[in-house]
Amino acid sequence: MAVSIPVLTCYLLLTWLLCRAFVFWFSETSTPTTSGKLIEPPAFRSRIPFIGHILGIISKGSNLYISALCASQCTSISTLRLPGQDMHFIHPLDAPSVKQFTSMRFLSLMTVFRVAIGSCMGLVPASEKLLSDPDTGAFKKHLSKLFNEELRALQNLKKNAAQLELKAGEYWDKTIRNGDPVEVDLGNWLFDMLSYTMGAVFWGEEGPFEDAYFRGQLMVLIQNLEAFQNPITFLIPKKYFAAREFVRETLDKAAKRETYGSDAEEPTLFKRLTFIYESLDCPKEGYTDCHLVAIVGLMSNVINIITWAICHIVADPELTAGLLSELDAVVDHTQSVKSLDIDRVRSSCPLLVSTWYELLRVYGDSPVARYVYEDSVFDARYQIKKGAIIMTPIHLHNFALDTWGEDVEVFRPSRFLKDNGEVDYDLIKHLNVFGLPGMHQCPGRYLGLNITLSLVAKALLSFEMVPANGDVVRKGVVPGRKDTMLGLPAIARDPKVIVRRRPGVDAVRVSFDNVRPGW
Repeated sequence: MAVSIPVLTCYLLLTWLLCRAFVFWFSETSTPTTSGKLIEPPAFRSRIPFIGHILGIISKGSNLYISALCASQCTSISTLRLPGQDMHFIHPLDAPSVKQFTSMRFLSLMTVFRVAIGSCMGLVPASEKLLSDPDTGAFKKHLSKLFNEELRALQNLKKNAAQLELKAGEYWDKTIRNGDPVEVDLGNWLFDMLSYTMGAVFWGEEGPFEDAYFRGQLMVLIQNLEAFQNPITFLIPKKYFAAREFVRETLDKAAKRETYGSDAEEPTLFKRLTFIYESLDCPKEGYTDCHLVAIVGLMSNVINIITWAICHIVADPELTAGLLSELDAVVDHTQSVKSLDIDRVRSSCPLLVSTWYELLRVYGDSPVARYVYEDSVFDARYQIKKGAIIMTPIHLHNFALDTWGEDVEVFRPSRFLKDNGEVDYDLIKHLNVFGLPGMHQCPGRYLGLNITLSLVAKALLSFEMVPANGDVVRKGVVPGRKDTMLGLPAIARDPKVIVRRRPGVDAVRVSFDNVRPGW
């Protein structure tokens, strides 16, 4: 009797899982052992050994499942054991334990990237030296200096934000013309615009991001990296492998041709990255890996947070009306080219600013994680072995009922507003999204704030955006989350939206002359 492909697939998957469960459950590392006065942290169990955790991650997503496990722990640190990888959890509301975590030695952020998504990205041995660098290593120090200069220093913050806003306007001028309505897949449209924009500014206007097909394949790759974790490779869609191969080949060629702009121009961020690779003797074959990690780290979070912002605005007419009312009060209406000052937006548009913070609370909840590259001790009694990953799930912090209220699961920007309508900066202090106090924090947070506020304001003033007939966003239903392993989740489904230029608005320009640091 013939066996159907789905049945055969399920049988093979179940067989594989049962074999792995047997090996895992009866291995020496499956139960805590003592070594002198040190003991291993208690391990989370499931009713079905090993398989239960895998099914939980598949059904809930890695972030939410990890958070649910961490919420149940009764000790300062607990362990989730997966094949070949121990993951230790610290509850983000356990302040003494978090303080210990941030003061630990022998940690590496770069290695987390390599261990967690290295195989998914197809990283090669040539980049291993740089991408296994400890937090105190030379590569990490060079990167921190570069990103702080490019993304945080005031002059470069002004320059980069202004260039990004200008390139976004050029893209929209090409794609949404006159007053004719255009139906777009919202996530695709925004990803294409933002990757084109950020690629031109940070790589160079002669680089791979000028190619629309490359941008499309990049989206397929970085929004589906988690699919490459499937151990049964024939279940992974072939288009994902094709996208990865095309992106890597294109970056290889671009790096070899050094398409970062002319020598007469000021070096772009990616050109400056190559200077670092050369100074640390990274083989040329490793450049693509390092570039790809930088692309993912630099672009994906900005793209995803702006996509979520527009999604919620399109799904909520009341929010749209409130934001437009604020922006109309600060925009210059005397000409068909509208002008905005970003500092005035930040000081006079509290609902827009509070929307930014609510986006961070709801979607900026990925764990803060580090790789342990030497045997360590935690809480004076727990042995943390070399090769483990230690993390704190920020989701539990940003969704704590005691801090945010009973409607913690609801996207509600007004929670960050006081009764008098001003932004509640005391509540903002409870947010934890760019790292942990005492640990390296994301240098791109200042650029992220300014470019998000400016592009959301620019989009609202430039376009009428409504859900297409038949799309559930029309009923206020926002797409679900899709974990990307890279920070902010992507949208799980791409809503169709009708976009039309507003009558009498030729363009909207945002000035960053008075931009200031702070997020």
